[in-house]
Amino acid sequence: MTTSTTDDTWIESFTVELRLRHVSGPAIGDAIAGVRELLTDSGQSAEEAFGSPREYAASLELPTMNTREQRIRTVLLPVLGLFTFLIFSVASTARFDQDLVLVSVPQLLLLGIPVLLTVLFAFPFYPRAVIRQRWLPVVLMLVAGASGGLAALVAPASADDAWLMGSALPLLIGTGAVLVMLSVVGTVATLRSRDDDEIIAPLHAPDDEGRPRDWSQLRIAVNWLFPLMAVVVFTMAWVFSLLRP
Repeated sequence: MTTSTTDDTWIESFTVELRLRHVSGPAIGDAIAGVRELLTDSGQSAEEAFGSPREYAASLELPTMNTREQRIRTVLLPVLGLFTFLIFSVASTARFDQDLVLVSVPQLLLLGIPVLLTVLFAFPFYPRAVIRQRWLPVVLMLVAGASGGLAALVAPASADDAWLMGSALPLLIGTGAVLVMLSVVGTVATLRSRDDDEIIAPLHAPDDEGRPRDWSQLRIAVNWLFPLMAVVVFTMAWVFSLLRP
């Protein structure tokens, strides 16, 4: 018996629920194999046999990963990266303008909103809500984008209006170096956690064609997202300065 589309959807939701509970990849692979085996033997649908994916995942006592290390990798590094990237963006614009970074209190508060939205991922209720409510990621992206746009509008026009002021070039070099360092740390952490993250069916040999796709390269690429965005922002600021009369 092969599982139906409905059963595949159930197993996909079940996998997400186990991920949210920080279950290791091999343990998830074992649990999915057990579900598929029972469905084949009983002929029942996944919903009939196990109930809702959330309740069944909660009923299992499966080994979990080190949540402290995982939170550092999935929350702390992105928060630091986002905060550093925002400073880099402000410094990039200032470098080709008056060469001074001017920051007002309202601007700082608005720039803190995307950081706060990222920090909330450290609390279990928040990532669960983001994954389960499909409209919520769109709302969060709109809020983060709007706060960034408003922050640019309330930027001080002169040094007299600024709450914080500093030279752009040292800030640009410092934040750029920090972005690269955070990406290196994230890449090392991703490579170290690969064996715990990867979902492997228990009967698959290491070179089995049925082995799930390896997403490690994509996860490594995500670690370098902020440096790539920084290059784009810096290039745009430079081009706009050339076009300025």
